[in-house]
Amino acid sequence: MAIIHGRNVKIYNSSGTALIGAAKSCVVNMDADNFEVASETSATDKEYIPGRSSWTVELSHLLTTNKGGIPLVKSKYVISYMVGSTQVYTGTVLCMHADIQGAVGNLATGNISMLGSGPLTAV
Repeated sequence: MAIIHGRNVKIYNSSGTALIGAAKSCVVNMDADNFEVASETSATDKEYIPGRSSWTVELSHLLTTNKGGIPLVKSKYVISYMVGSTQVYTGTVLCMHADIQGAVGNLATGNISMLGSGPLTAV
């Protein structure tokens, strides 16, 4: 079993460049709705089937002077979720939130929230 280091988890755009520079963290959340199918009158235990799925991407990064380093809100991006040089998942996201934070004496940072649009496909 190999341990995955956080520095090796990155999000890339469709051209193969890192979506943002100087990433501090990357989180991919995958969820699915669940529906109860067991009858309340005849079953003593709950039973579920999966429903529709959704996914999000959260990125935290240091700000750089590269133009286009922060995805634009309301823009769609094709991304690849990579571990090292191995592509794990691919999908399309819609940038829903981007913020920039700068405090005197500290490095400027930013956070980006993206919502999956369509399936997140395992490669």
